[in-house]
Formats: sequence, C-alpha cells, structure tokens
Amino acid sequence: MKLDKVDLNILYNLDYDARIPLSQLAKKVKLSKQNLNYRLNKLKKSNIILSFVSVIDIHKLGYLTYRTYFRFKDVDEQKEKELIKYFREHENVLWFVSSEGIWDLEVVITARNFIHFNNLLKKIKEDYGTHFSKYEVSSSIFNYHFKRDYLVNKRRDDFIPKYYGFEPEYNHLDDLDVNIIVALSKNCRQSNQKLGNKLGVSYNTIKKRIQNLEEKKVIQSHRTHLNIQALGREYYKAYFSLNNPSKEQEKRLYSYASQFNSVVYLVEVLGQWQFEIEAEVGKQKEFMEILKKIRNEFPDLILDYNFLLVTKEHKLNYLPMGKNILDSPFLRK
Repeated sequence: MKLDKVDLNILYNLDYDARIPLSQLAKKVKLSKQNLNYRLNKLKKSNIILSFVSVIDIHKLGYLTYRTYFRFKDVDEQKEKELIKYFREHENVLWFVSSEGIWDLEVVITARNFIHFNNLLKKIKEDYGTHFSKYEVSSSIFNYHFKRDYLVNKRRDDFIPKYYGFEPEYNHLDDLDVNIIVALSKNCRQSNQKLGNKLGVSYNTIKKRIQNLEEKKVIQSHRTHLNIQALGREYYKAYFSLNNPSKEQEKRLYSYASQFNSVVYLVEVLGQWQFEIEAEVGKQKEFMEILKKIRNEFPDLILDYNFLLVTKEHKLNYLPMGKNILDSPFLRK
C-alpha cells in the first residue's frame, strides 16, 4: 500500500494517542469521519497498523525487565518457527524480534527480581538451550519512547519522551484496575463504554480509573503498533559500551541522540554494554550516518559499538502476564 501525506498524518496523530476518538482525529487530519474510517480500515487490512497497545510501565507494578539476546545453533526453518511460537506464547515475554547481525533473537523478559528471571531463563535453556550457541543478558534500567516524528518530517527539539523503567514502585491496584490495563494492553482503542460493558461498570467509572492510572504513570501512553517494513522503512538497533559517563554526560548523550526524528527508543541497560538506540530509517545509510554523528560528538565517551537489523517484530504486549500481575508483592495491600 502506497501511503500519501494524509495516511502518514493519521498514523502520526495515532502514534502517541491511539485512544483518540474518531471525531477528534477526523478534525486533526481534516477528513470526514466516513473517509477517516475507510482509511483506517485500509491501513489495518494492509497490515501497516498491527494493533493498538497501551504502554504500561511494568516497573511501577513491581516487575523488572531483562533484555536477552540469543544466537542460533542448528536451527532450521521449522525449528525457528517453533522457537518463535514458544516465545510468543510465553507469559513473561513483553517484546521479541528476529534480527540479522550479532544476534538472531532479542527477547525482553519480565520478572519480579533477578532470581525469578534466572528461573525463567533456566527453563528456556532447558527447553531450547541446545539450539543456542550463545546468549547475553542485560538488565533494562529504562526505555524512553519517542513519537515517530519522521512520519510527518517533523523536527524534534524537546526531550520529553514517555518511558517504562527505573526502580520498582508500590502501586496498589484492585481487580478492576488490573482488568482495565490487561484489556488496554491488548487493544487500547476500545471505548470506555465498550470496556465498561465488558467489565460490568459504568462509562464514568472506566474513564476515572484510566485517568487515575495515567496520573500515577502506570499507563504511560496509548500507542499504535506499526509494521515498520510495510512502511518502507528499516528497523536498526545499536549497542554502545560507554567510558564511565557522568550524569551530565549521560544527559547530553540522551538529548543528542533523541534529536534525530527516526530514533524511536533510547535504552539504558546494565550489562556488557550500557546504552542502546533504536531507529526506523529509510535505509541503512541513514542509520550509519546517525551512528557516525553520535560517535564524533562523544569520542571520549563511546568505547565500542555494534548494530543489527530487526527483521520482524513477533510480539509486543506491555503486560504479558495478564491477570497474573497480581502475583507481584508490590500490588498487595
């Protein structure tokens, strides 16, 4: 599907606000509701829009996230499909992708603590360890999310991203709160009325609960999950080893890297490397130019780097364990 400026403007306005009512979105993109609805359905049928998901900061619910990278060994096409199905159905996998480069898979795993994570990893290795020649683990400190300004060729000036991460917090949620965020993590474009009917409460109750969860920053944003390859773009990641940065140097690095409007995620991790950037670019040359500029801007800070091409996103759910999130001691009274 060839996208025109109107299609790109629709995607841009849905990017950070996927729950925006159709009438408001129609005004923003200057279309009738009927025309807008036609275009939205076409974008979904063409697999450009994959889903609408609420970004739940799982760290505020007592969980941590671990980025785990796997290199295949003796994996044919059938075994790869089996592995993909395994991770897609795993209730602790928040996000995972296939890639080309130093790793074949990257899997973001949620766990209550490092012991819980170790048990999960042991089970993965027990089930499929013979098919991995090596793996690497990084503890994810935070993940900054940026709006896809490249969709409308918008210059990015301010460093005001959404995020998930940092230290776990105590946020007591009752069953209704959990049912709401579970539903929104799967499809956040459900109306308050529809969600209320499903959960047996009023429109106003749903509205107030969502507003409260947003104020607590448990819900960070409501985003549109896009098929980057169908947009005609390529998804690259880079991993940087840093030379003992100060807080001021880190701040400058994040601010500088965020100015490129194709950079959509910045991640601080604890592991073999300390900093990751993820970008959705028109071609590899554009990404290499970004890396070159960052390295030239911080020659004494960056010790080493590597990168890979994400070939396919298989899963994105910011609350993969669903109602089992109640197992977290941070949610108990």
